Amino acid sequence: MQSVERTLDILEALVELGSEVGLVEISQAVSLPLATVHRLLGTLIQRGYVKQNRQNRKYALGFRALQMGSDMRQRFSLRLEARPFLQRLMQRSGESANLAVLDDGEVVYIDQAQSSRILRMFTQIGNRLPAHSTGSGKVMLAFSPSEVLEGIVRRSGLPARTTHTIVDMDAFRVEMERIRAQGYGVDDEEQEEGVRCIAAPVRDESGQVVASLSISGPVTRLDDRRVQSLVSEVVDAGQKLSARLGYKQEPVSVS
Repeated sequence: MQSVERTLDILEALVELGSEVGLVEISQAVSLPLATVHRLLGTLIQRGYVKQNRQNRKYALGFRALQMGSDMRQRFSLRLEARPFLQRLMQRSGESANLAVLDDGEVVYIDQAQSSRILRMFTQIGNRLPAHSTGSGKVMLAFSPSEVLEGIVRRSGLPARTTHTIVDMDAFRVEMERIRAQGYGVDDEEQEEGVRCIAAPVRDESGQVVASLSISGPVTRLDDRRVQSLVSEVVDAGQKLSARLGYKQEPVSVS
């Protein structure tokens, strides 16, 4: 725990000091011995959070740290833009609405509008779930570059979460094609027994799918007829949020 605190102190010092700084300056800023700071900086350099100028031997924040800061700002902006769409989806469907992103091959829920019903789905913000067994994850995988999709599946596999989870790679590829063709995805009790989810992609100004909007609820309410009646609501919300993020394309009808 002490090493974690010291490492964070060093990162915060590099942010505050700015530009490139020497080992002695960092040591003084965090009140740690030179040897300790040098050891921790070595680890941070290996992980890409800090870089060292080989000519003057000074240190600065690395690409990984800068990328994390950029990602956090983007997610905060995404949450702000998505909030009214989440609220509207929850009100119109009566089910919980979720905003999720794909991170290191997993689905991470970054915001939600909870249903007021007694029987509702609880997905805590920050929860991480497998991408292959969730509606949100399948949508984001389907619209990812093929090498990204194949890489995630190859690394994580298709483990069964329920008896409904798609665990065969050929069947999963067919599912990805279906989602791309129809413009939305459904988790049909694949992550949790008795729970269904409808998800639609969210694109940024470049057209890249950066998130998903979804609604989830018990199968007792989300039967086949109800799912079909709500698909257009979810897809429309995803398209309108995409437009708010700068994506320009004529809305397409869902099949």
